[in-house]
Amino acid sequence: MKHKAMYSIKMREKDPNNPRTQIQLRREAAVRALLGRTDGKLSQEIIEDLKKDLGVSRATAYRMIKTFRSCGMVVAPTTRPVGRPKGARVLDPKREFLIHDAIRNFYLRPLRPKFSELVQEIGRRCRAERLPPPNWRTIKSRVQDILAQNSRR
Repeated sequence: MKHKAMYSIKMREKDPNNPRTQIQLRREAAVRALLGRTDGKLSQEIIEDLKKDLGVSRATAYRMIKTFRSCGMVVAPTTRPVGRPKGARVLDPKREFLIHDAIRNFYLRPLRPKFSELVQEIGRRCRAERLPPPNWRTIKSRVQDILAQNSRR
Protein backbone atom coordinates (compact mmCIF):
# COMPACT_ATOMS: atom_id res chain seq x y z
CA MET A 1 0.00 0.00 0.00
CA LYS A 2 2.78 2.39 0.93
CA HIS A 3 4.53 1.79 -2.40
CA LYS A 4 1.33 2.49 -4.34
CA ALA A 5 0.89 5.75 -2.44
CA MET A 6 4.47 6.79 -3.17
CA TYR A 7 4.00 5.86 -6.84
CA SER A 8 0.80 7.91 -7.10
CA ILE A 9 2.49 10.90 -5.42
CA LYS A 10 5.39 10.72 -7.87
CA MET A 11 2.99 10.41 -10.79
CA ARG A 12 1.01 13.42 -9.58
CA GLU A 13 4.20 15.47 -9.32
CA LYS A 14 5.02 14.67 -12.97
CA ASP A 15 1.45 15.27 -14.17
CA PRO A 16 1.38 18.54 -16.16
CA ASN A 17 -2.18 19.19 -14.93
CA ASN A 18 -1.09 19.10 -11.28
CA PRO A 19 -1.12 22.64 -9.80
CA ARG A 20 2.25 22.08 -8.08
CA THR A 21 3.84 21.03 -11.36
CA GLN A 22 2.37 24.06 -13.10
CA ILE A 23 3.79 26.38 -10.43
CA GLN A 24 7.19 24.72 -10.67
CA LEU A 25 7.21 24.96 -14.47
CA ARG A 26 6.18 28.62 -14.30
CA ARG A 27 8.97 29.34 -11.82
CA GLU A 28 11.53 27.52 -13.94
CA ALA A 29 10.48 29.45 -17.03
CA ALA A 30 10.69 32.77 -15.17
CA VAL A 31 14.15 32.00 -13.76
CA ARG A 32 15.36 30.69 -17.12
CA ALA A 33 14.16 33.87 -18.83
CA LEU A 34 15.73 36.02 -16.11
CA LEU A 35 19.11 34.31 -16.37
CA GLY A 36 18.91 34.40 -20.16
CA ARG A 37 18.66 38.17 -20.28
CA THR A 38 21.40 38.87 -17.73
CA ASP A 39 25.13 38.39 -18.06
CA GLY A 40 25.49 36.67 -14.69
CA LYS A 41 25.13 39.70 -12.43
CA LEU A 42 21.77 40.18 -10.82
CA SER A 43 20.51 43.65 -10.03
CA GLN A 44 17.93 44.49 -7.43
CA GLU A 45 15.46 45.51 -10.14
CA ILE A 46 15.68 42.08 -11.73
CA ILE A 47 15.14 40.36 -8.39
CA GLU A 48 12.20 42.68 -7.65
CA ASP A 49 10.66 41.75 -11.04
CA LEU A 50 11.08 38.06 -10.24
CA LYS A 51 9.53 38.57 -6.80
CA LYS A 52 6.51 40.31 -8.32
CA ASP A 53 6.10 37.75 -11.11
CA LEU A 54 6.23 34.73 -8.84
CA GLY A 55 4.96 36.17 -5.57
CA VAL A 56 7.93 34.95 -3.53
CA SER A 57 10.27 36.59 -1.05
CA ARG A 58 13.68 37.93 -2.02
CA ALA A 59 15.42 35.09 -0.18
CA THR A 60 13.30 32.53 -2.04
CA ALA A 61 14.07 34.22 -5.37
CA TYR A 62 17.81 34.02 -4.71
CA ARG A 63 17.44 30.42 -3.50
CA MET A 64 15.58 29.47 -6.69
CA ILE A 65 18.27 31.09 -8.84
CA LYS A 66 21.00 29.28 -6.93
CA THR A 67 19.20 25.94 -7.29
CA PHE A 68 18.57 26.56 -10.98
CA ARG A 69 22.24 27.38 -11.60
CA SER A 70 23.38 24.24 -9.79
CA CYS A 71 20.97 21.63 -11.16
CA GLY A 72 18.96 23.28 -13.93
CA MET A 73 15.61 23.20 -12.21
CA VAL A 74 13.74 25.14 -9.57
CA VAL A 75 12.46 23.09 -6.67
CA ALA A 76 9.58 24.62 -4.77
CA PRO A 77 10.59 25.64 -1.26
CA THR A 78 7.85 23.40 0.18
CA THR A 79 9.59 20.29 -1.14
CA ARG A 80 12.66 20.87 0.99
CA PRO A 81 12.71 19.11 4.34
CA VAL A 82 11.56 21.28 7.21
CA GLY A 83 13.02 21.21 10.70
CA ARG A 84 16.10 19.59 12.11
CA PRO A 85 17.82 16.80 10.25
CA LYS A 86 16.99 13.33 11.51
CA GLY A 87 19.34 12.32 14.30
CA ALA A 88 20.51 15.86 15.06
CA ARG A 89 21.67 16.45 18.63
CA VAL A 90 21.05 19.88 20.15
CA LEU A 91 21.67 19.35 23.85
CA ASP A 92 24.78 20.77 25.44
CA PRO A 93 27.56 18.25 26.22
CA LYS A 94 26.99 18.47 30.00
CA ARG A 95 23.36 17.33 29.73
CA GLU A 96 24.31 14.67 27.17
CA PHE A 97 26.83 13.32 29.67
CA LEU A 98 24.26 13.33 32.49
CA ILE A 99 21.77 11.45 30.33
CA HIS A 100 24.28 8.82 29.19
CA ASP A 101 25.65 8.39 32.70
CA ALA A 102 22.16 7.90 34.15
CA ILE A 103 21.22 5.44 31.43
CA ARG A 104 24.38 3.37 31.87
CA ASN A 105 24.57 3.43 35.69
CA PHE A 106 20.90 3.71 36.69
CA TYR A 107 18.79 2.22 33.91
CA LEU A 108 20.85 -0.55 32.30
CA ARG A 109 20.79 -3.02 35.17
CA PRO A 110 19.58 -6.61 35.29
CA LEU A 111 16.50 -5.38 37.21
CA ARG A 112 15.71 -2.39 35.09
CA PRO A 113 13.71 0.42 36.72
CA LYS A 114 10.71 1.95 34.99
CA PHE A 115 11.40 4.45 32.25
CA SER A 116 9.54 7.12 34.22
CA GLU A 117 11.99 6.58 37.10
CA LEU A 118 14.87 7.15 34.69
CA VAL A 119 13.26 10.40 33.53
CA GLN A 120 12.87 11.50 37.16
CA GLU A 121 16.48 10.54 37.95
CA ILE A 122 17.82 12.52 34.99
CA GLY A 123 15.63 15.47 35.97
CA ARG A 124 17.00 15.30 39.52
CA ARG A 125 20.60 15.20 38.27
CA CYS A 126 20.01 18.12 35.89
CA ARG A 127 18.38 20.23 38.61
CA ALA A 128 21.30 19.46 40.95
CA GLU A 129 23.59 20.94 38.26
CA ARG A 130 21.15 23.85 37.69
CA LEU A 131 20.42 22.68 34.15
CA PRO A 132 16.99 22.38 32.54
CA PRO A 133 15.91 18.73 32.36
CA PRO A 134 15.53 17.25 28.88
CA ASN A 135 12.21 16.14 27.43
CA TRP A 136 11.25 12.52 27.95
CA ARG A 137 11.36 11.96 24.17
CA THR A 138 15.01 13.02 24.15
CA ILE A 139 15.78 10.53 26.90
CA LYS A 140 13.84 7.82 25.07
CA SER A 141 15.84 8.38 21.87
CA ARG A 142 19.13 8.23 23.83
CA VAL A 143 18.05 4.97 25.48
CA GLN A 144 17.15 3.51 22.08
CA ASP A 145 20.52 4.60 20.67
CA ILE A 146 22.44 2.99 23.54
CA LEU A 147 20.36 -0.22 23.34
CA ALA A 148 21.00 -0.37 19.59
CA GLN A 149 24.74 0.08 20.16
CA ASN A 150 24.75 -2.67 22.79
CA SER A 151 22.83 -5.08 20.54
CA ARG A 152 25.41 -4.60 17.74
CA ARG A 153 28.23 -5.72 20.01
